Amino acid sequence: MEALLALAEMDPSLHLVWRRLGNPPSWQRPAGFETLARIVLEQQVSLRSAESTFHKLQQLLEGPLTPRGIVGLSAQQTRACGVSRQKHRYLNQLAADIVDGRFVLDRLPDMSDQEARDQLTARLGIGHWSAEVYLMSALNRPDILPFGDLGLLKGVEELDGGRYDDFDAIIRRADRWRPYRSMATRLVWALYLDNRGLLNLNDGSNV
Repeated sequence: MEALLALAEMDPSLHLVWRRLGNPPSWQRPAGFETLARIVLEQQVSLRSAESTFHKLQQLLEGPLTPRGIVGLSAQQTRACGVSRQKHRYLNQLAADIVDGRFVLDRLPDMSDQEARDQLTARLGIGHWSAEVYLMSALNRPDILPFGDLGLLKGVEELDGGRYDDFDAIIRRADRWRPYRSMATRLVWALYLDNRGLLNLNDGSNV
């Protein structure tokens, strides 16, 4: 609630969204390999498509996605679940890095935002968007702006009734939201979804 009250004072447009829609969903996810793997699956595809692929992988493994489980799958097996060859490589390398001890996911909560971001983006196939969505949704970091997120870009355009040429302009626009950019992002996402009749306020616990 502190973040929402502060944002309402910082940005009248966000205040109007909050008054119209109420508290946005948190879209919180559990920290761990399965969430990070699902974020990789969500890269550059619809959430519905990624969700279908994710559940097929769970069925194939007969349970949660684990590093050892993913390492044991062939490209042919994951392809049958809807995983592209490139994403198979990303998931397999991420899982191998964890199994072999090159990447300790459980250490991220003790790191600063930048340290955790650097650890994540050092992994094959995990760029700034994937790292920042993980920081925001799994580690509950309060001042994250998912770089390049299309819903955020379109949502801010609809928030302001204008057009932004690139994501750098969104970063500058969002500077006033510090240190609550994660909450501001949730409000903008809620606006974007509501404008398309897709907002589900029960999607994750509310603030």
